[in-house]
Amino acid sequence: MATFLPTFLDELRERLTLSDIVGKRIRLLRAGREFKGCCPFHKEKTPSFYVNDDKKFFHCFGCGAHGDVIGFTMRHDGLSFPEAVESLAAQAGLAVPQDTPMERERFDKEKSLHHLLERATVFFEEQLRTPAGREARAYLLGRGLQDKAQRRFRLGYAPSDAQALIRQLQGEGFGLPDMLAVGLIKKAEDRPDHYSFFRNRVMFPVANRRGQTVAFGARIMGEGEPKYLNSPDHALFHKGQLLYGLSRARAALAQGQPLIVVEGYMDVIALVEAGYIGAVAPLGTALTEDQLALLWKMLPPLESREPTRDYSPILCFDGDNAGLRAAMRGADRALPLLTAAQTARIAYLPTGEDPDSLLRSAGRSAMQAVLDQAKPMVEVIWDMALTGRRLQTPEDRAVAARALRQKVAVIRDETLKTLYQDAIEKKLAALFQWEPKGAPNMHKRGEKQRKTGAFPTRFVPSTPLPHRLQPTGSLKLREKVLLAIMVNHPALFHEFGDELAHIGFISPPMEALRQQIVTLFSQDSQEPLDAAALYRHLSLGDAAGGAQKGLADVLSEATFMHAGFARPDRPIEQARQGWKSIWNKYLQEQLQIDLQAAGRLWHEDPSDANLARLMSLREQMETLVRESDEQMTYDSNQDSLL
Repeated sequence: MATFLPTFLDELRERLTLSDIVGKRIRLLRAGREFKGCCPFHKEKTPSFYVNDDKKFFHCFGCGAHGDVIGFTMRHDGLSFPEAVESLAAQAGLAVPQDTPMERERFDKEKSLHHLLERATVFFEEQLRTPAGREARAYLLGRGLQDKAQRRFRLGYAPSDAQALIRQLQGEGFGLPDMLAVGLIKKAEDRPDHYSFFRNRVMFPVANRRGQTVAFGARIMGEGEPKYLNSPDHALFHKGQLLYGLSRARAALAQGQPLIVVEGYMDVIALVEAGYIGAVAPLGTALTEDQLALLWKMLPPLESREPTRDYSPILCFDGDNAGLRAAMRGADRALPLLTAAQTARIAYLPTGEDPDSLLRSAGRSAMQAVLDQAKPMVEVIWDMALTGRRLQTPEDRAVAARALRQKVAVIRDETLKTLYQDAIEKKLAALFQWEPKGAPNMHKRGEKQRKTGAFPTRFVPSTPLPHRLQPTGSLKLREKVLLAIMVNHPALFHEFGDELAHIGFISPPMEALRQQIVTLFSQDSQEPLDAAALYRHLSLGDAAGGAQKGLADVLSEATFMHAGFARPDRPIEQARQGWKSIWNKYLQEQLQIDLQAAGRLWHEDPSDANLARLMSLREQMETLVRESDEQMTYDSNQDSLL
């Protein structure tokens, strides 16, 4: 009779979801965290057959049938043990290994290394509760981890004594070669002895999918570098092919929770403690394709997913520059691999926050708000390609469109690529025609004017504002005030969106911020862009073009001391009148330039057409001056430079 190595059988059980295999034979209905159906092994009308994916077994309360995926296949399909294993291996995409002496020796060696790493885990756990571990316990308590959480995650302490671990493990019969093989110790370069690789650090055991310790992460408690040390790759551990927290994350899907990828060990622990058991993290590296594949393999088949639920993992990154760069790398790695069944969403934390700090400072509701706003990949690549770009000239737009199309082109699934291309082209068309969401549609409005002859008398300059003006301190201040009005009172965008879209600022940070605001309102998003949502989006703009620095300048007291009407607590009518007043000044200055040019042209060529042009511009100037006189009067400390 054929025999199979336990490691292979464990891998087979991990690769397959029991409810998927059973569900192909009988009809299953979800019952809380389990599935139920009528037992296929005895006749019954009331379901008493239950399948538990977390525990990986089935049980019938009617006839007592019980077992795992292999046992079910044997019993239902009438197969022998080897036949059932071979059938399931084919479904899981696994090659059945031969039980040779070499394979048996490899299994025995891996079993010994697993035992060694387990004993090291116990040693570190025990050291945490000794007097030597006092500082480590204080550090963990300071991070909000009580004794129960420390034990739940098997946290430990590596003592400063470089020989303590070696003495303990040698006393239990383990040899130095095995300790070297799994990275627990190092050989000294200048002497024949060995020393512990991890010393005076808090220890985080890293488990494989079966919950067995295969590596460690170690954090320094005070100042110093490196902040984290991680086990090197070895026979049981390849850091690019495993995720911290993976062994418990599978249960999240059965409980209706998402898989959440964060950046660090403490983030995973904080999320799990807050109830998000699907939290995982890479192991000292950027998210890899293999790690994405691990997440996607945990998802149920497409045909068995609930249509109202989003199963895609959420990649959640810290709200700093490094986090934003990590988000971009994660998206770039995911794009070629996307299919209808495997995709991802990306969530951005507030600037300066990680999941651990956000949960401690603002609680679970704040974290849930971040997860609820996770963006699908099509919006992520739009943001990555366009945020912070100039989009004023045809050349600017061509570069932006090319960047987007290049992003989409890497998707290998042809059907999905076509759908992405269609979505991106529609968004580009809407953006380049300046039809931001909520703003008046300029093309439809123009068509109506052509039909009725009701053209506006308001002056519209022939080139974007204020590129024809010389830079001045007053002009730069106006730019800040206009942006402050829009950030604090985004409801005004439906009135003044066209104006903001067609203006051009002389200050690069202000121009970057202006473009980002217009881009955000142009997107077809379900999220209402109130002041809080707009600020949150804009605060992510640093990595894309310096918009974050500009935002801080715009919302500074130095701006509001000259324009109190732009403050967030002022009535929107004051902000509206403030915008009109500033815009009127822009138009007057631009119109004055056009008047001077028209006057020179009429003196050079006193034709009727040139005279009509000159008189029309003078009438428009009079209208602007009259409107300016009718604007609201500001306190002198609010309007002195505007």
